[in-house]
Amino acid sequence: MARRGRRSRGRPAVLVAVVVIAVGIATAWWLRHRPHAPSTAPAPVVPTNIDRVDARNEGREVELSGRLQVARPARDGELSIQADAVMLLREVQMLQWQEHCAGSDCRYALEWSPRRIDSHAFRDAGHRNDVPFPFSSEAFAAGEVRLGAYAIDADLAATGAPAQPYPVTAARLPPNLAATFRDCDGALCTGDPGKPAAGDLRVAYRIVPAGTRNVSGVQRDGRLHAIKR
Repeated sequence: MARRGRRSRGRPAVLVAVVVIAVGIATAWWLRHRPHAPSTAPAPVVPTNIDRVDARNEGREVELSGRLQVARPARDGELSIQADAVMLLREVQMLQWQEHCAGSDCRYALEWSPRRIDSHAFRDAGHRNDVPFPFSSEAFAAGEVRLGAYAIDADLAATGAPAQPYPVTAARLPPNLAATFRDCDGALCTGDPGKPAAGDLRVAYRIVPAGTRNVSGVQRDGRLHAIKR
């Protein structure tokens, strides 16, 4: 009976050892045969000659260097203003009432703003901004930008490039708009520039000019596209 008891007590230890060995073998097999995750290292950027499109780089990230050419200008169709630039930026402001309160004392001043100032909560109902914006600030991309043999997305060509003022005059507007706007130090203004009033507009332009660039993007069908990270 004593020997039988000792054999019974030894069986759990043997079973535990067998299980541990089996788990170890299974783990070793899985580690050896598991699928390896693909490398996340980015593919190298390929410097490319701009004189011709290299079909071997299709779908790859390439780098081009040279002077951009604007084949079709950027154009603001609403005001008929265009520029031989990568990007034309229209900036619209309206002269509106702004409330400044300190305790119960409030004062009101006319300020230029690119967005409508909500005046419904003003304490003085006599100062209201009820004139809607006829159009808003907007960016207009060139119809076609090229760098050597490659077409370049305008947004990509403009990336990192500073914008500069682009003076315009009312003479460049269609007749119906030229009768509304006045020249205003390189911008366009409605009303009397010498005595601006609430609701007056000021429209100014800036451009991202074409110039020498180093541009990186994905090559597809002879065009360089921005990389979506």
